[in-house]
Amino acid sequence: IAIAVDPNRTFGYVLKGDRTLPEEQQTVFKLKVLSARELAKLEDSVSVMDKDGNWQVKVGTKVLEILRLGLKGWENFLRTSASTIPFKDASDESLDLLRPEWRIELADAITEQTSLSEGEVKNLESGRD
Repeated sequence: IAIAVDPNRTFGYVLKGDRTLPEEQQTVFKLKVLSARELAKLEDSVSVMDKDGNWQVKVGTKVLEILRLGLKGWENFLRTSASTIPFKDASDESLDLLRPEWRIELADAITEQTSLSEGEVKNLESGRD
């Protein structure tokens, strides 16, 4: 059965490295599914043709653009063990707080939401694979 993509749906995501921690110690990122227009605009903006006529993707730029569109918040994100960082927006300043491997994982989680089955969506919403 085909299940429609809901581009307005947001979901919580726990990084794979945090999933073994007690729930109260996990950082939960609030992510949004991207619309068809957002994905198309994104793909167009990060694709370039090289001098040989081959298409190349600016991978780092793509990850940042996905996060600018799809990162809607976080909970329990710590600067130190006692200081939480409030989420303001997905600005460069906020994205600079994320380690490169976290940015990639979060961007992948956002884009994967467009092709998952209902059961897989429920598993991700619970923060587990």
